[in-house]
Amino acid sequence: MKHFLSLVVFAVFISGCTKNTSRVSSLKPNVISETQRQRNLCLDWYAYRIETAKAISDLNLKTEKESDLMVYCEFFKNVADTN
Repeated sequence: MKHFLSLVVFAVFISGCTKNTSRVSSLKPNVISETQRQRNLCLDWYAYRIETAKAISDLNLKTEKESDLMVYCEFFKNVADTN
């Protein structure tokens, strides 16, 4: 009877621990790579969410022409989202 009671207490303890532990993936910080940041900026620019000058500035491009930004962002247009 003493062993059975110990087993029940142990089972309750283990079940409580497994329900309260969080997954390892939820503990990782949400890190965005530089390529993902550039892709997001280009997609925001394509969707007219940000202005051309701001997109050029945020991407640190050496040019101020919209056509150069378009060529730069063309790469990201059809790249799949990996996050």
